[in-house]
Amino acid sequence: MRSALLVLFVSVLSAGSVTAEVDPPGNGAVLTTVRINTPVLAGGAPLPAGRYEIRLTGQHPDPPTGQPQDTEEFVEFVADGEIVARETAEIISDADLPAEGASPQTVHSGTRVEMLKGGEFLRISVKRDHERYLIYLPVRK
Repeated sequence: MRSALLVLFVSVLSAGSVTAEVDPPGNGAVLTTVRINTPVLAGGAPLPAGRYEIRLTGQHPDPPTGQPQDTEEFVEFVADGEIVARETAEIISDADLPAEGASPQTVHSGTRVEMLKGGEFLRISVKRDHERYLIYLPVRK
C-alpha cells in the first residue's frame, strides 16, 4: 500500500511539473479588423484606404523614464495576409482611469474609427476586456 501511495504521489508531482506552451498575449493575436476610408501614415509609412486586420505583437517600445512598460504595444496592420505597416498603440487599463474627470459612461467592447477634430489624425479605439487600445494615425495629405 505504501509503495502504491508513493507511486501516486510521484505521478501527481510529475504531472504538476508539465507545462503547456501557450502563445503569450500579442504574438500575432488579432485585436480587431477596421476599414480606413482615408490614406494615413502608420509607422511613418503610407497606408492607403482599405480594410486591415490589426494584430498585437506582444512587443513594447522603450517607455519614457518612470513609465511602466505595458502602457504601449506595437501593433501590425495586415492586408491580404501580409504585414503592411507597424505602429504603436497606447494601452489604457480601466483600473488606471481617474475617478474624477473620466466619463461616467462605461465603454463597451468594440472598435471605433474616427477622424479627430481638425482632420489631421485618425484614431482607432479598441476596447477589449478591461483595456482600451488607442492608435493615432496622421492623415496623409
